Parts: sequence; C-alpha cells; structure tokens
Amino acid sequence: MHINELPRCTPEEAGISSRQVMDCIQALNHDLTTMNGFMAARHGKVFAECWWAPYNAELVHCNHSFGKSYTATAIGIALKEGRLSLDEKMTDVFADEIAQRTIAIPEMMKRITVRHVMTMTNGMAHHPSMSGDWIENYFRTPMAHEPGTHFAYNSSGSCMLGAIILKRTGQNMKNYLTVRLFNKIGIDPEHFVWLKFPNNIDAAPGTFARTEDNLRLAMLYVNGGSWNGEQILDQQFVHSALSVQIENPYAPEQKDGRCGYGYQLWACSIPGVFRFDGGQGQYGIIWPEKDLVLAIHEGAMAPLGPQKTLDTLYDHLLLRMQNEQLEPAHDDYNALLQMESSQKLQPDEPNTLSLNRTFNGSYQISSGDFDPWLSVAPPGSGDLFTAFRNSSRDVRISIFELDVSDEALTVTLDTGANFRASWDGSLTRRNIVSPFPALGAYAATARFIHDNTLELHIHWLNGWFETLICFELGADNMRVTTKKLRLNVDDNFLVYSATAEAMPA
Repeated sequence: MHINELPRCTPEEAGISSRQVMDCIQALNHDLTTMNGFMAARHGKVFAECWWAPYNAELVHCNHSFGKSYTATAIGIALKEGRLSLDEKMTDVFADEIAQRTIAIPEMMKRITVRHVMTMTNGMAHHPSMSGDWIENYFRTPMAHEPGTHFAYNSSGSCMLGAIILKRTGQNMKNYLTVRLFNKIGIDPEHFVWLKFPNNIDAAPGTFARTEDNLRLAMLYVNGGSWNGEQILDQQFVHSALSVQIENPYAPEQKDGRCGYGYQLWACSIPGVFRFDGGQGQYGIIWPEKDLVLAIHEGAMAPLGPQKTLDTLYDHLLLRMQNEQLEPAHDDYNALLQMESSQKLQPDEPNTLSLNRTFNGSYQISSGDFDPWLSVAPPGSGDLFTAFRNSSRDVRISIFELDVSDEALTVTLDTGANFRASWDGSLTRRNIVSPFPALGAYAATARFIHDNTLELHIHWLNGWFETLICFELGADNMRVTTKKLRLNVDDNFLVYSATAEAMPA
C-alpha cells in the first residue's frame, strides 16, 4: 500500500529548541534502559526522530501491552459501527462459550460489562490464567469486588476484548483494523505483526509495530479520533478513553502507574497527559492540550527504568514545550540531525582470548533444552511467547554445529537456521528464519570467556530481547546454558540447561 509520509518540521517550529531536544536524547540514554527508537510530533509534524543502530525506522518492535490500545481502538470502531455496546454484559456476549463449558457464573460476575473490561475493573480476585483455554479461565476466576469499583490489571480481559471483535465482526483484530484503521492512518498491514493464540485469536499483547506506527495511533487520539477529516473514532469515545475512568492510587506500579486509568491506557503524572503503555517502556504519549505526541521503543529495566524514561521525557521535553514557535536555529538543528543519525547501541565486549578451534564440529543434544529464540518471560514464569510460535518452524533443536573461524562464529541449527556472530563486539543487523514469521532480525557477537567456554550473545532486534548462550567444552561432553533476558532486577534471566555430545566427524 502507499503510505503518505508524515510532514516534518524543526523543533523550533514545534515550540522547543533543537538544543533542548538534543539534551532530551542524551538524557534518554540513562543507566536503566537501552533505547531502541524515539519519535515526537506536534501539530501533525514530526520534529524529532532517532533509532539506535542496528535498530532502524523500518523494523517492527514488540509493543507488549501497548497492543491493548490497538485492541481498544478496534472496540471503539466496532462501537461506531453499532456492532456492540460498552454496557453489554460479558456473560451475554459469551453465553454460548459459557454454556459449552458448563460454567456456573456467580451473580457478581454477571454484572461485568465491556466497559469494566476496558477500564480494568473486572472485579476478579486474581489475574486469570492466559494459558490453555483462557476464555474458560476468565469466567472461572473468582470475584472479589463489585465490577467497576476496583482497578486490577487484567491482561486476560484485554484478550477477551479481542475475542469480542472476532465474535461480533467475524474478523480477527488485524484484519478488522486493516481497512478501518491501518490503511487510513498510514500503517502498512503487510509489515505490522499480530501474533495469534493457539485458538487462532489475535493476542492483545502480541503486536509488533514500527515506532512510527505507534506515533500515528497516538496522533489519531490527539486529533479526537479524526484523520484527514474522517472521523475514525467517535470524539466522545476518545474523550472517554483519555479520561480517568478509575482511580488507582493503590496500584503496585511506580508513580505514573497510580494516576488513574482510561480505556486500556494510563493517565500520567502531568495533568491532561495520557499514554499507551507496554512493558519495559513501550510508550505512546498523548497531550491533547499541546497537540503533542511521542512514541518510544526501549528496553528499560523493571521496576524503576520505565518510570525514569517517563521522568526524562517530562523534564527534558514535555515541560519545555512553548506555545509559540521559536526563532530558527539552523546550526543547532543541523547538530540535532547529526546527533539523531549517529545514535547506536553500545558494542558488546569483544573477544580477547585466542580462538579455540577444538569447538568446531557437530553436537547432538543428549538432555535438557537448547532454545535460543526471542522470548517474553516475566519474573517467576516461563516463556509466554512459546504459545505464539509457528508450529511448522518450532522444531526442537537436536543437533547444532559450531564453526570458529577468524571472521566470525557461526552456529548452525538442524532447523536450517544459522547465527553469525562477530568477535569484535560490533552489532551488525542480520536475519534468521525463526519460529516467529517476520520476527527474525538479530545482531550477534561471540567471545571466549575461558579457553574452554564460548559465549554467543544474540540481540533480537524486533524488541529489546537478548539471549546469552554459553558453550562449555568438557572432557566427555558439552554443557549448553541458555539465558534469556527478563529485564527485571529481581529475576533477570530465564535459564535453560542442556548437555550435548560431539558427533563423529
């Protein structure tokens, strides 16, 4: 499809100095995050944008719970089309599913409406399990509060919203939104990735979008649901979405997680500012009064990193915006452009030891699991994204081959995929065939930690994900330890262990 490019302007035309934007970008490189992408626009014009190489503008990036706002947008469009009502009871919408599963529904649960799900006020005693039959799990979860009275984050409820779209429209959310949203606001559906649950329903936490895609969604909301003169969402729906529907001062999140909640999005600590919000700092910030929007993709360390990024944006950008244009500053603007184009990730630690070519050869896994793929594993849980893998590509790795050469380490899997990793710590973007269609962008480095221990470091560039694989060569076999980053101070890695045997040459 043809995408109309968003207009650009200088920061000065947007009401902030280029030098201040440079200060903001520098401050975003704080100690609790790895920045991936950043865009800012005012009055419909982009005035700041940069990606930290090897990330770039065209890579789709995991949104995590930012995807809930795409789901909420689908609900808003369906409301406008008269396909549902926010006051409908969830037990009425899913009456057939409840009957098929012979679920006894308590009276309090019968009062949960679509609106309550939109505002995270389902009233349940705990978060329903999202594994297995998550529709059944939702309705079997005990109640603790009258619906609409108590905020409790409920991702399962957000997935139920996606199931409502499928029931009422006959289309999954991506297909439903392609004509009604994506094609209209300039999101290329061919590149937007929306993962599916095993029951074939689009997953609310399963969206991967370009940073600009998320900026465009924020622009739709800051424009009151209008795009190029067309009212895609009703103004009243957007107004309600960007309003505090439920107070949540008791929420366990940091300060901006306690400022209230709208429709699948959060109120910020600056009055009148709201945000789409995904784990580890995937943000779409909306300030209607200033006609200002921002989009961020990053990998921020929980629990404090995401809030530090928000505070940085507030202190260095939002609260510095002027209502009038500033005088042109051509030299400063050119310096900003240079700064934006030169952002890059810090290189990995280079190899400093001699290359041990006795690692070369093929190995067969004799016990345990060898799983290098990108993952999402919150503290205390396994890999949530295994449910979204393509079954034809999700083949258990039984054999792998190591090739230590002067140029690179190559790790070839019996699935036909291979990783190429630099010795000098440099991050070069490459692609691999992974169990996730269209999510194979990576950069990898390798180094010897000891003469008998080789480390492969994979950066998955369709998100902040990282995998560390340690190959330890012993007298009789090889130990393979895989560590997948969680980005959480209390529990930072999901760990797999395996043993491999050398195969005859």
